[in-house]
Amino acid sequence: MEHAATLNQIELFEPLLSGVTQVHSAVIPVAKEAPVDAAKRRIRQIILDGHGTVCAYSGGKDSSALASLLLDVATEMLQEGLFVTPIIMVHSNTGVENPETSALAIDELKKMKAYAIARGIDLDVRVGKPTLNSAFPARVIGGRGLPSFPDNGSSCSTDWKVAVNTRLVKQAFKALGNSPDLKAPVIMTGVRQSESGVRDRRIATRGEVAEGLWTNDHGHLRASPILDWSTDDVWEYLGLCSAGVYDSYSDFSDVMQIYRSAGGSSCVVVADMKLAQRSTGCSARTGCWTCVKMKNDKSMESMIETEPERYGYMRPLSAVRDFISLTQYDWSRRQFVGRTIDENGTLAIQADTYSPNMLMELLGYCLTAQIESGVQIIDYQSLVAIDARWSLYGFHPPFSALKLFFQIEDEGLRMHPPKLARFPKTDVPRLGRLFVGAQWSEQGGPLHGLRNVAREMHAESCGLEMKVLTSGNIVIDDEADDGVDVDLEGATDFVEFFGREMVGKYCNATSSDWTHGYMTYLTYGTISVSKGKSRQVDEILRRTQWRQENGLHGQVDIEALKSRLDSQACAAPHFEAPELEVA
Repeated sequence: MEHAATLNQIELFEPLLSGVTQVHSAVIPVAKEAPVDAAKRRIRQIILDGHGTVCAYSGGKDSSALASLLLDVATEMLQEGLFVTPIIMVHSNTGVENPETSALAIDELKKMKAYAIARGIDLDVRVGKPTLNSAFPARVIGGRGLPSFPDNGSSCSTDWKVAVNTRLVKQAFKALGNSPDLKAPVIMTGVRQSESGVRDRRIATRGEVAEGLWTNDHGHLRASPILDWSTDDVWEYLGLCSAGVYDSYSDFSDVMQIYRSAGGSSCVVVADMKLAQRSTGCSARTGCWTCVKMKNDKSMESMIETEPERYGYMRPLSAVRDFISLTQYDWSRRQFVGRTIDENGTLAIQADTYSPNMLMELLGYCLTAQIESGVQIIDYQSLVAIDARWSLYGFHPPFSALKLFFQIEDEGLRMHPPKLARFPKTDVPRLGRLFVGAQWSEQGGPLHGLRNVAREMHAESCGLEMKVLTSGNIVIDDEADDGVDVDLEGATDFVEFFGREMVGKYCNATSSDWTHGYMTYLTYGTISVSKGKSRQVDEILRRTQWRQENGLHGQVDIEALKSRLDSQACAAPHFEAPELEVA
């Protein structure tokens, strides 16, 4: 681009007003720097200064534009014979992203890698995902916590995106920090101003700038090369890349198709404007298919309605999502026996996380949706994590999750969410508190909890070790140094080779010890106790065993609970536990 003044002159007389700079009495016209030129100049300077770059890529239009600009600048610099510092592209996959968006991101990352190899760019692509226990299957279906509804926080954003990106960045910084020839790495993001008032306030609070570098709360260097771009600037750039005007790793036709379909318009810009008005709870244009932060997933609904032949496979996912959203205030689907015993030895009896029956329903609906949509929701690792947790907390008899899995996979059982009206918002039912004392901690004597007599008899030959907890209890030492909870290969082998046998032997409501499933997984080495968690697991096992002895395990009848409360218990309405809908 031709400029009436040099770059140094432009910088010297900033800020520019109305495109002119006045020196003494003379007026020198200055051509405004084009958005693409400004962004490429900013990126080039960071590389010239010797910083390795970590670029955050989500698959959306802004991160796509930034990734393209970064790789284009790297290509130009290599062609000029200049040294280009390493680039690490990081992407977080929640595991439950809209499947079209997820597939798009992976395909585009492959294109980036091919582009970089062809041009000699040192590009490392890294994809992260949530930890097993924080991911949707183990967290929600396993009974650890509720989905992120509109009024109960956004732990999903923290666990599935922020924590994953933080881990990826930390790993990337470590990799780039091993080179003595590089300056401190810089994190580049495609954040832009004027997208929303909330985002602008966050940008101002963080002190983000388009020119040069800024530092975040963790002391990391950050760059926002397209911070001052408008939405039109982004789409114009991607369009010119698609037309071949700018060199790029992609023509972005798939990116544009996603926006058009999700926004329900043939014009990508109009579609994007529609999406901006109804974005998800975390501001994503097309978020996770499980997201219930909003009452309706308009983007997925629009995709299915506008192009049913192409996107109709997502209907089962949409049905599960809607069921979760519609039943938020259906208190009959909640667990009423609290998990925490207070200092007075009492348990809260009130609607809390999902009930055992609801967890079984969700597993059945998701396994069915997995088959009918072709989208993987629950792999063997997640299935074992769910099954082990159900056993650990006494939600269901041993290997109940495996039993349902085999019924659906082998026997053709199909479970579909019922069509329901939205339950109106009502206050959380609080029935009172139940006194349990400290009896649970002594449940069964010294050989209960995290103990296995059969294994301990052969401890010397099988290398089993024991440890003494601060509580004084002796337990099996099954802690893993790496903190891995479920071994992927071990989970596959257990389900395939031992699962049906275990279901046949132990999966019945009359089982004397519902924690047997958890202990079996430990015995087979399929799961391990995270480092430092032996005492916690021992206490949970003892508490569950005590609950089973006292009829507080599994799906507990509400009326039976009310009759056991003390005289201070609050009156509460009657709830019938729903029967499983099987089709």
